[in-house]
Amino acid sequence: MKKTLLITILVTLTISGFSQNNSQQRREQRRNQKEVKKTERGIDDPKAHDILSAVRKQLKSYNSLKIDFTYLLENKTEKIKDSKKGTILIKGNKYNLNFMGLNVISDGKNVWNFNREAKEVQITEVNPKETDMMNPIALIDNYEKNFRAKLIREDVDKGVPVMIIDLLPFENRNFHKVRMVTDKAKKTIVFTEIHDKNGTIITFRVDRMQTNVSAPDSEFRFDVSKHPGVEVIDMR
Repeated sequence: MKKTLLITILVTLTISGFSQNNSQQRREQRRNQKEVKKTERGIDDPKAHDILSAVRKQLKSYNSLKIDFTYLLENKTEKIKDSKKGTILIKGNKYNLNFMGLNVISDGKNVWNFNREAKEVQITEVNPKETDMMNPIALIDNYEKNFRAKLIREDVDKGVPVMIIDLLPFENRNFHKVRMVTDKAKKTIVFTEIHDKNGTIITFRVDRMQTNVSAPDSEFRFDVSKHPGVEVIDMR
């Protein structure tokens, strides 16, 4: 259960997008071109909006994505530092995630959470909020409901010009911000950081992103016949 929660938090922050709360606000922004615009939930930063919208447009132009990533958990006060590798395959609202010994698969309607070590798979119905967190493409369309975006600065990461944006949650969370770093030229995510209130920083760095890869529907369903001896727990 702890692993599943950790994965959910991690993948939440892969990629985000931004849109206005309604069409009237979009018209007002185009007319006024204000640097800062007030909304019902806070203050929107138009520069952050433009950057994240470009990332969203770029990602949604692909039929599928395969992302290899590195996860780093660090708490300097507690002297904790841990790093893991993982991959996620995405097509529309479907995904197949492999991370920390777990395989989490969704066909857009159901979710299979396969624990290899325990030889157990739990089946649940898709929860829209969890889908947004697990699938960055879904998150692109919906993140504005949960965060306010603010452009912090332009910087350089490993020789690559990047834009740094902070996502500030509207509601009380166990983290106080998500820092998102995007490639200025390619309009893709370089890495994100979750800044927990207890001082822990979780970093999710994209090591490799392949676009329009082979992604047959069979990749987004768990085939019990290929895993003899696995206990199936259907919680739908």
